[in-house]
Amino acid sequence: MPVRPPSSSGAAEGAGAERSDPSPAPTPLDTSVPPSPPKRPENGYWSEGEPRWFVSTKSDLGTPYLKPYFSAGYGLPHFIWGGIDVNSITTMEFTQVYAGVRASTPVLDFAFGYRETWSFGKPFLAPRASYTRSDVLDAPGSGARYWSWEAEVVGILPLPHAAIVADFILVKNLDVPAGMYVYEESYRAVVAKPLYAVWRTAVVARVLNEGALKFGPLVEYVFSTGREKDVVRVGPAASLQITDHLEAQGALTLAVTSPDPLGLTLGAYGVAGLRYRWATGERAPKLPWQGQIVP
Repeated sequence: MPVRPPSSSGAAEGAGAERSDPSPAPTPLDTSVPPSPPKRPENGYWSEGEPRWFVSTKSDLGTPYLKPYFSAGYGLPHFIWGGIDVNSITTMEFTQVYAGVRASTPVLDFAFGYRETWSFGKPFLAPRASYTRSDVLDAPGSGARYWSWEAEVVGILPLPHAAIVADFILVKNLDVPAGMYVYEESYRAVVAKPLYAVWRTAVVARVLNEGALKFGPLVEYVFSTGREKDVVRVGPAASLQITDHLEAQGALTLAVTSPDPLGLTLGAYGVAGLRYRWATGERAPKLPWQGQIVP
């Protein structure tokens, strides 16, 4: 039986198939939209979570001071909670330890506690109408050591891109020798009476992302000290929320009214440093150098 030869077209197809070297199919373009970052909490990182028992810290490192600060209680730490505070501060001039109770919200804060103060170079002072810096530092005797209690109320009035802050502190020194005055390390003033008061007011603007930068004038009023004149200091204050856990803060107030020409080092009030926050049970704990930048 004769064999039918292949058609020329079939041969051409076969030859073409043998010679073909097809390129790989092009990869389709990825047109998917990347996921958007998670939405930030409206009232800040610390407003999230479930009320719980916790231990927390908001410790400071400044120039030059160290303030370890620990709290334990129930609620949302650094937001709405109640419990106990234990802290200490050490500077080039004094050491102080404090323990007390606190009830805190974003707009109202109550605290009461006891503190002991060790002054490194300022003894109890014999009464006089006015003191200079040398009168305080060169007075006879060893550095003053005394106990005090403090009751404090802080109120914050939020405004659009601003806030008004008011801070009232009532202090009673418990064991200053009778008939002696003391340079109060916490409030940078010489007091004669055991019971006296401090009022601080600030009007702050809030700018940058999430109002991370707060700044404005601060007024301090130390009164009812038993001296002929009260102490008034005025100056700038500012804070910058760097991450959810790390904050920079600073303030400097200078005396505009005082019975004592104490100069800048004893008569002014100033802080500049970093504050680190942490708590047990928080959603995303970070070390001070970690975390998303807020501003």
